[in-house]
Amino acid sequence: MKKVFFTIAAMAASAVSYAGGIATNTNQHAAYQRNFAREASTEMDAAYSNPAGLGFMEDGFYISFSAQSAFQERNIESSYLGFGNEPKKFEGKAVAPFVPSLQAVYKKKDWALSLNVAVSGGGGKATYDNGLPSFESQVSNIPLKLTAAAAQSPAMSMLAADKYSVECSMEGSQYIVGTTLGFSYKFADFFSASAGARVSYALNRYEGYIRDIKINPQAAGGQMVAAPDFFNQMAETLNVQAAQAEAAAKQYKDAGDETKSATYAAAAAQARGAATEMENSAKAAGDKEVECKQTGVGVAPIFGVDFKFWRLNIGSRYEFATKIELENETEVDGTGMFPDGKKSRSDVPALWALGVNYNFVDNWTLCLGYRYYFDKDAELSNGAQNRIDHGTKEYAAAVEWNICKSFLVSASYLRTQYSLSDGYLTDLNFNQSNNNFGLGLRYTLNDHLNFDLAGFFTDYEDRTKKVDDYAGLGIDGSDTYSRSNFAFALGVNYKF
Repeated sequence: MKKVFFTIAAMAASAVSYAGGIATNTNQHAAYQRNFAREASTEMDAAYSNPAGLGFMEDGFYISFSAQSAFQERNIESSYLGFGNEPKKFEGKAVAPFVPSLQAVYKKKDWALSLNVAVSGGGGKATYDNGLPSFESQVSNIPLKLTAAAAQSPAMSMLAADKYSVECSMEGSQYIVGTTLGFSYKFADFFSASAGARVSYALNRYEGYIRDIKINPQAAGGQMVAAPDFFNQMAETLNVQAAQAEAAAKQYKDAGDETKSATYAAAAAQARGAATEMENSAKAAGDKEVECKQTGVGVAPIFGVDFKFWRLNIGSRYEFATKIELENETEVDGTGMFPDGKKSRSDVPALWALGVNYNFVDNWTLCLGYRYYFDKDAELSNGAQNRIDHGTKEYAAAVEWNICKSFLVSASYLRTQYSLSDGYLTDLNFNQSNNNFGLGLRYTLNDHLNFDLAGFFTDYEDRTKKVDDYAGLGIDGSDTYSRSNFAFALGVNYKF
């Protein structure tokens, strides 16, 4: 069962991710949900998406607050001998009901100061009430192993079993809260640049249990019994048989019959070995529980430039990788695999972003964006960077229409293209290439106050992973991953 709990460490990475790379959340303002291409923005959300563009804002003090919600379903359909003849479906839900963000900008003449506080990675909680294939497959192996042992000898036929049951629950969350401070300066009417840094605080929590494992061995008349109890009873019986064989071996040796003595000694050794296996199986099938928290802090510089020519605006920024070393704070560790105080790396990859806005008529704007995440260059959890072919790429496009002074509407499309090997994918952490569709509006009440209301949904590509040795018994199997996502947001923007 230790193999089962090893994958709990990936639980934190399976929390809700809105948009972006494998460890980055680019959705840090309500306006993003209606326009995924914000890299050339010169509005308040540029405190994150295009800090250099703040140099072209009007003078004043600005503040913005956004509240976002996201809901995901993550389904896995698994085919494996231990699960039976039909594929078994495992369902998980990931929810982030309230994720706030705050931007503030002070602009005066050619310079601007900015603050952005948001969930820059993760942002939700994933719950698997009915377990996962990686967990349950290990339990399903128990009847397979017992039946295989029973087939080796008629004397072992009472071990045969074909059913199992288990109670399993897993829950994990990940939050990386980023606080970004930036300075922007307009060097000319057509050029502005920025420099800043983000402090990222990571908080991961995961907990889970596997308990009440039952099987139906023939020795129990095919009835469901607690697996640890059965294995302990079998170990006790085998130890008694071993003791009897050892006594017989001694008697024959004392009588000078070396042949029979050796036969009984071999039988005793075999029984002792089988008893030890049963005792180990009893321990492995016992109840297990884990409750652990991880925390870490990292800092990364950010630089940006912005070029403005008549109706055209081009913005770009580069975020350096954030080195984060997580430290375990373990409350319960039923496996001994999560020692309190242990440290591990889980970096946020570097990011390069480029955006173009073109106001082709007075009330229509075309927005294009591109983002590249340097995933392979970061040191990810459990060395995941070694199972990535190349970095994540994102392509975004949006159209904004100023219907009138009070209303602006926009529609947007985003393509996220991962390049992950099958070895990267697990049932706790599967990222699939996807298409996103966003829609929303901005309502301007007066010269000081406006509101953003938006939402988007994500269409994920199903992916099937085939494994030659699915659960350690040399038997093949496969998992088909599917996923759905919906999010919405409300933002309030105010200029003093």
